[in-house]
Amino acid sequence: MKNFIYTAFLFLFVAGCKPGIPSDIIQPDKMALVLNDIHIVDAYITTIPYLDSSKKTAAAFYNGIYKRYEIDSALYGKSMAYYSQHPKILDEIYTKVTKGLNKQKGVLVKADSLVNAKAAKILKAKMKVDSAKRADSLKKVTAPQRAKFKADSLKKVLAVKKADSIKKVDSTKKAKAVLRKALRKKRADSIKASALLKKTIKKK
Repeated sequence: MKNFIYTAFLFLFVAGCKPGIPSDIIQPDKMALVLNDIHIVDAYITTIPYLDSSKKTAAAFYNGIYKRYEIDSALYGKSMAYYSQHPKILDEIYTKVTKGLNKQKGVLVKADSLVNAKAAKILKAKMKVDSAKRADSLKKVTAPQRAKFKADSLKKVLAVKKADSIKKVDSTKKAKAVLRKALRKKRADSIKASALLKKTIKKK
């Protein structure tokens, strides 16, 4: 029994002497939250096209994170340096960070789906209302109005056809006039050439 008590006491003593996370270092759970927010900011910063703007925005966001968790950039840098020398602990921290980011991503995706579904529902309802209004409008159109609309449409079609026919006639007339003019010019040129030839022969 004494041996058991001694062994238990020795175990507790050794465990108590095991070095933990220094008090001047951001503790793992809190560090996971800080890194979670920082990675979200980093992802957002990459969407800003201008370097100067992204730097200013990043600085503002980082300061907001430091203020939120009651730390500063020096303490954050010191803590990162410490955890970099203790990769096992850092790995545990990043497991929590990854889990948190995935959870937030799932929430955002779900929110987007709900928004899209709501928008689709509103659009569908609007289309239904518009269709009903158009149907009502058509019902209100009387037989004489429909006949008038049909007659007006027919008149428009005939007017277009008539205009096209007139254009074709005009084009034909113009083409004939151009052809006649060309023939007259050709005939005149032939007469001139013939007269010139006769004059040349007489001189010889």
